[in-house]
Amino acid sequence: MPETIIITGANGFIGSYLAKYFSEKKYHVICVSRKYFTEVKKQLHDCELLEMDVMSDDFKNLQIQADNMIHLASANDIVSKNFQNGVELSLIGTKNAIDVCVKNNIPQFIFFSTMQVYESELNGNYDEQTISKPVNDYAFNHLIAEEYVAMASKKNGLKASSVRPSNVYGAMMDAQIERWSLVPNCFIKEAIEKNNITLLSSGKQLRNFISLQNVAKSTEAILNNLSIDYQLYNIASENNFSIVEVAKFTQEVFASEFNRQVELVVKSDKPNAADSFHISIEKIKNLGVENVDDENAIKTEIKKIIELLK
Repeated sequence: MPETIIITGANGFIGSYLAKYFSEKKYHVICVSRKYFTEVKKQLHDCELLEMDVMSDDFKNLQIQADNMIHLASANDIVSKNFQNGVELSLIGTKNAIDVCVKNNIPQFIFFSTMQVYESELNGNYDEQTISKPVNDYAFNHLIAEEYVAMASKKNGLKASSVRPSNVYGAMMDAQIERWSLVPNCFIKEAIEKNNITLLSSGKQLRNFISLQNVAKSTEAILNNLSIDYQLYNIASENNFSIVEVAKFTQEVFASEFNRQVELVVKSDKPNAADSFHISIEKIKNLGVENVDDENAIKTEIKKIIELLK
């Protein structure tokens, strides 16, 4: 029999991609989400879809057989604007997920956190031993959820890890998945609606971009190497790009692939220079994963997102 994976937040940006990825790898995938968009349902036709909230009694009382759980149903940046709602979903929702694993003897657990637990504007070198310094509620509620996973895994003998992805990019499974605030999604949406891309800053700030595909490959490697000792993993790419570089990539794709000229409007010369940073991905590389997201990879996904909107 194939291994069974439960994926919470399976209607979301990353969750839906992971569900399809593992399904295509011949895992039996059980999806948990409050709702499913039409295209998500269509593409996850080989998965078992459960409609329930991780905060609900239906989820807490779930009786199910599985080998692994990947938990993505935590508070996004929008939910986190309400401090109580953010903490409840990230912390209590994660506790509920772990309780389901313990009750049903599900031995392996991965929690999706965020690179922002280090700080919002990265500057310097970061590995999994770097002290976390969250500066917003979104990062804070993920950090306390990480701490709970670490504590609960030791208490219950659960093989568990928390992963910290950098800036995830790629085409959403359904245009209704609300991740239009992400780069380059926001550039594409503005370009289609207004024929320009507006930067309120100089755009010189550096970001580390990792594709959905590389997130999935990294997650699979971690899943296959979970141990009784709780671990943290950075999921990031070898390359950093500036915001303005990605805006120009978007411009170039519109011109070369769709014969459409999009104006780039830069409204500030601040910051004058970008902070320099390096995210260590040695731990994930030691599992055999090379995450190299280059200019061509980003442009390929930009094209897919434009096609999704058009």
